[in-house]
Amino acid sequence: MMSIQPVEYQNPRQMESAFRAAFTLILKTYCIFVAKYRISYMDQLPYLPIGQQYFAKVRRPNAIYVDKTEYIFRLCSDEGYYFLSRPRRFGKSLTLDTIHELFNGHRELFRGLWIEDKWDWTQTHPVIRLSLDAIGYKEDGLIPSLRSALRDIARQFGVQLSKKSPGSLLAELIKALVEKTGKQVVILIDEYDKPIVDYLDPYDLTKATEQRDLLKAFFSVLKDTSRYIRLLFITGVSKFAKVSIFSDLNHLVDLTLHPNYTTLCGYTQAELEHSFEPYLRTMPADTLDNMKKWYDGYSWDGENFVYNPFSVLNFFDQKIFGNFWFATGTPTFLVRLMRKRYEYKLEETVASNVVLESLILEKFDDLDVNSLLLQTGYLTIKTVNDDETFTLDYPNQEVRNAFAQFLLSEYAHTSPSVPHSANIMSALRKNDVKRAIEIIHNLIQAVPDHNYIHHQEKFFHALVHLIFTIIGADARSELHTPAGRMDTAVLTSDRIFIFEFKLNETAEEALQCIRDRHYVDALRHHNKPITAVGVSFSTQAKGVAGWKMEEY
Repeated sequence: MMSIQPVEYQNPRQMESAFRAAFTLILKTYCIFVAKYRISYMDQLPYLPIGQQYFAKVRRPNAIYVDKTEYIFRLCSDEGYYFLSRPRRFGKSLTLDTIHELFNGHRELFRGLWIEDKWDWTQTHPVIRLSLDAIGYKEDGLIPSLRSALRDIARQFGVQLSKKSPGSLLAELIKALVEKTGKQVVILIDEYDKPIVDYLDPYDLTKATEQRDLLKAFFSVLKDTSRYIRLLFITGVSKFAKVSIFSDLNHLVDLTLHPNYTTLCGYTQAELEHSFEPYLRTMPADTLDNMKKWYDGYSWDGENFVYNPFSVLNFFDQKIFGNFWFATGTPTFLVRLMRKRYEYKLEETVASNVVLESLILEKFDDLDVNSLLLQTGYLTIKTVNDDETFTLDYPNQEVRNAFAQFLLSEYAHTSPSVPHSANIMSALRKNDVKRAIEIIHNLIQAVPDHNYIHHQEKFFHALVHLIFTIIGADARSELHTPAGRMDTAVLTSDRIFIFEFKLNETAEEALQCIRDRHYVDALRHHNKPITAVGVSFSTQAKGVAGWKMEEY
């Protein structure tokens, strides 16, 4: 048996050196082990298909795909003609590409999915796939771009086209494919409205109207070719009235608010927790709660809610909460329209049940801006009321913060990156009302003279409302009480602030309004100290003329 002999050291320094060497060796071994383990574990985390709209790439090995094929089976089991409106980057293109691969018979891409053992893989059909946001209409014009795109599809199938107008070419392509294959065609048109929306301008709709008329003529040929069509699926963000675009497609079924398809796009809570479980188990315990606040909340029936898929994927990739979806496209047209009409309060807006029904350019000045905000994803349906109206609101914190900041910059003519919210929130946390009022005053003072609106109380209310919308606390503007609507209440972790604003009146009159209408009593149930603040705005001084406060 081997015996271990003790080591004798000549002096303490030699012993210390030996211990240091041993400890260093152990530490290095541990670090190598941890590094290898972490690399191995990270290699096992599924691939996040950020921005991917092609089903084949999403179905690559070790990639996350939230299985939506049960919905697709329902849509594709029989002849159908469908339209779907959803916000950008919400999965519309991936849905169409999934249908494309389905009718191409690529069963290998559907291994393990709900649809695999239910679909007849021998039933293939030629697919005409057009994405109108990718045909180059800005550079070459809409008509030449449509011609080029259709001829490219014809070449892929080895057929010749001779017609000239886009509509005639589409009809010719449909008939040629039916004649060549002996099967009906599947037509998938993505982002149909992009050539119109890109030219929407509240002050000049000439180009948008011209693009709409061209598309109406293009789509009109689908009526006379319907017997050749197995499936027609059209997607977009904006829902133009049928009389504007699809007047001849009376059989087009609108899935936008269809109760069976409210979760076709986006991730449900169950889908998020199941598909992203490998990522969630590596993150803090409160991750799901915070994700729900930031990225959940989209609904088209007031009952089923989904997460924004683009933001979810980016969050798991970067592991920070940020405005991922909002940053991919700024709503310049929408904020210009809202600024033109002095519209600024979007929370808990009540809209009729036809809010999604019509976007008619000839009646653009009568357009309910909530309709566009709902279609584009900046508002969502929170509840469907007993009188068949909708209550609309921001879907989540990402949209609330970013949209309000962007709209504030349009009103105040300042950069969206100016940190008004952080500065005011910091002041309120310290109960420093004076500093909060100074920030509001400085913001109004910074508005250029040509943007400043004299004698418009709405202008001041818009600026203040938007500031408090984005401060990160529970800010409620125009809050209903039995005696009236208080201008703004801000609920922080340890205090409540009630603000009342008056234009060209005194701060004392504003404070007296809080007393007379018993606004403090309406909020006592929160069991927090309350600070009441009366603020006077002056059009002549262009800012805050005075303020007074009381504490309760």
